[in-house]
Amino acid sequence: MTFELGVNYWPRRSAMYMWRELDIGEVRDEMAQIAGLGFDVVRVFTLAQDFLPQPLTVAADMVASLVEVARAAKDAGLKVVPTLVVINMSGKFWWPAWMLDAQGLPADLFSDPTILRSQSLLVETCARALSGDHAIRAFDLANEIDDAQRPRTRDAGWLWASLLANTVRRVAPGTPIQIGAHLPSLTTENYMRVDDIGEVADEDLMHAYPLYCDVARSFLDPDLVPFSCALTAGLAGRGRRPLMQEFGLCTAPPGAPGQTITDDFLGRPLRQYLASEEEAAAYYDAVLQGLVSTGAAGAYAWCYGDYDSRLFDRAPLATAVRERTFGLVRSDGSEKPAAMVFRNFRKRRDDGMLVQSAVPRVLDVSADEYYRAPAKHFERLYSNWVAQRPS
Repeated sequence: MTFELGVNYWPRRSAMYMWRELDIGEVRDEMAQIAGLGFDVVRVFTLAQDFLPQPLTVAADMVASLVEVARAAKDAGLKVVPTLVVINMSGKFWWPAWMLDAQGLPADLFSDPTILRSQSLLVETCARALSGDHAIRAFDLANEIDDAQRPRTRDAGWLWASLLANTVRRVAPGTPIQIGAHLPSLTTENYMRVDDIGEVADEDLMHAYPLYCDVARSFLDPDLVPFSCALTAGLAGRGRRPLMQEFGLCTAPPGAPGQTITDDFLGRPLRQYLASEEEAAAYYDAVLQGLVSTGAAGAYAWCYGDYDSRLFDRAPLATAVRERTFGLVRSDGSEKPAAMVFRNFRKRRDDGMLVQSAVPRVLDVSADEYYRAPAKHFERLYSNWVAQRPS
């Protein structure tokens, strides 16, 4: 099985305003650069705020734009993973206005009939528009949806995932289903359990960042991501190689040393680290090697590019400083050292120099036992993992 290389994508000059300000020429240029860096796959995001302007209404022009973007990626030789229900993104919740009440509080994504039907219609419409296109690598149902709103029960999370997955399978049979889960599915009882997701989806995947994890030994801890991948596979219990769908780090300006800042994280202050570009390259290299030795199916970097400074007075970049510089390329399109890490990794892969191991067994309790105290088990198992790593 070939180790898959992917990257998460928003355009450098429009970021999350991509769909309302789409410049398809810019997208084509950036897709060509992504392919040139050695990536196989690009992951894109359909913001609910843009694609669901009214109840039970999917914006036809936005779907047409999605098809254009997928075609641009395909023409560059890339596969595409469209992520279909996107409310939580880069430090902001992009709620459609009609989902909010007079106090700005959202209705229930997981039980409100109109909102459930609207989500189902969104994934059906997008999947139908792209069905049969062999460039579609998979359909990802949602991005870290529990940050926007946590299901009230485990059953509610499972039923939501099952509804959307079955909707996609009906109109795009044969295309794999993913669900973008993140560390809270490993460290909390967020009712988006990895074993439940694994039952519904066709792949086991995870998003992991030392930046957002108290158990990590540092902001640059290279072992957290491979461990999270192995634990995901264990909890899913499906015998599949896990995919690291998001990992990465933000950087300081070119030539500047790493620096700690206090940043806004979904409305609360949080210490964050802007790594030097050299530190970022070393981190990516170490994590990629760790994922290979952990038997992972692949790795998708977060993300393609830094954002243009003209966006810094717009949400989320006005307050979420870290989100400005997560890219493998700078805002002017020039490559950071980490870009060469991926280019070299691709060459080594294609030359047959990567030796993938089996996924190690890290879980020593049942999934039910694990989720009785997920934070405790995560910390305990990670401590064991680190102790067994070569020094």
